[in-house]
Amino acid sequence: MNKFVILGLIIFLPAYLLAQSSPDEQQMFKALFGMPKKEIVAEFVKLDNSNQERFWKLYDAYENNRREHSQKRFAALNNYVKNYTRLNETETDEIMKDIIALSDTQDKLIAEYYNKIKKQIGVVVAAQFYQIEWYLQSQVRTNILENIPTINQLDGKK
Repeated sequence: MNKFVILGLIIFLPAYLLAQSSPDEQQMFKALFGMPKKEIVAEFVKLDNSNQERFWKLYDAYENNRREHSQKRFAALNNYVKNYTRLNETETDEIMKDIIALSDTQDKLIAEYYNKIKKQIGVVVAAQFYQIEWYLQSQVRTNILENIPTINQLDGKK
């Protein structure tokens, strides 16, 4: 039965992953958290009136960059899911290198915007931004990892 569940994930997860790279990515955040991502951030990051415009301008720039990186990461994951059963070690290694590099890029992007927000608004708001972004990205990563087959899970390959 476990193989049927995994097979279902392999069949349906590519569509799920592709949907996440579309402009409708907000649906994923609604599904995971019950509200759009920007609303989550707005509830968590405490801004006074004088900082709101500067923060949201920086945040929107961050989101544009993050979406671009997320689309690349989802494409790499989708490549893995679509080709899982026929990947050799070299192909698996290439996909893993892409996923690792894209995750590193995402982590650096959060740090880059932490520094920008800290410089323009202050440490507390920057730390709140950093914390909520890490939390949200960790939840998304966990959700994805829980829904894709692990290496060798399907057929006992070595």
